[in-house]
Amino acid sequence: MEPETASVVDHYTRNNLMDRIRSALTRAGHDPDQPTIEMLAELDHLHGGGFATTEVQVEMAEIPRGCHILDAGCGIGGPSRYLAGVHDCSVTAIDLTPEYIDVAGRLNEQVGLADKISLRVGSVTDLPYENESFDVVLCQNVTMNVADKDAMFKEAFRVLKPGGVFTFTHLAEGPNAPPIYPLPWALTPEVSFLETPEKIFAKLSAAGFESIQDMTSQARDKAGGGPQPGTIGAAPAMGDDMPVRTGNSAKSIQEGRLVAMMVVALRPS
Repeated sequence: MEPETASVVDHYTRNNLMDRIRSALTRAGHDPDQPTIEMLAELDHLHGGGFATTEVQVEMAEIPRGCHILDAGCGIGGPSRYLAGVHDCSVTAIDLTPEYIDVAGRLNEQVGLADKISLRVGSVTDLPYENESFDVVLCQNVTMNVADKDAMFKEAFRVLKPGGVFTFTHLAEGPNAPPIYPLPWALTPEVSFLETPEKIFAKLSAAGFESIQDMTSQARDKAGGGPQPGTIGAAPAMGDDMPVRTGNSAKSIQEGRLVAMMVVALRPS
């Protein structure tokens, strides 16, 4: 494993993740032995805005019901379960962190979706799938941990069917960089690989994508300002210091150090 890859895996590994999730559900008044997609959505969407952002991204990207989708960098599987359980999609999910894949599989079984979601440990820069396999490739705040975005975007293009959709959320480098660390995806700059929005668009074009749009402003209006009050949040999966890290992210966006992006791009038909 490459040193930067190992650092990313170390950043996300908790070693007692399932116990942390069960404890968080119990504290919130839920029965951890009988979870539902809705219950888990309080803690299993590990990106800015949580479940509300996932809902809006599915709408903004016009992800069709019943399609075959790759959740690239799936975390513990919240978006995969939402797409499979609510939108009747067939989901293939991949993540670099073995503990995330293990826990995602156990949660999928508990909510009765193991037969609709296929899981695998692997990298978004070297996808183990055939050409033109998917209708949609979805990523949520994965790219900031990926140094070789050219490879990531080329792989997304390769595995999409003609006319397929690539959609991802991303925090880009702002004009007043650097951002304030620690951040949700990186405690220090060594595992944070940011690009300006202009470079992101250029790399997508070079990979072959067309009709590239940043839907952030429309998404922000629809999401209603972020996670719903009273939800558990990402701390069980990401660490107890997440309030500090998400606060640094929000402040960095406010000060122009980071730029939030929700991108939708098409592989030409």
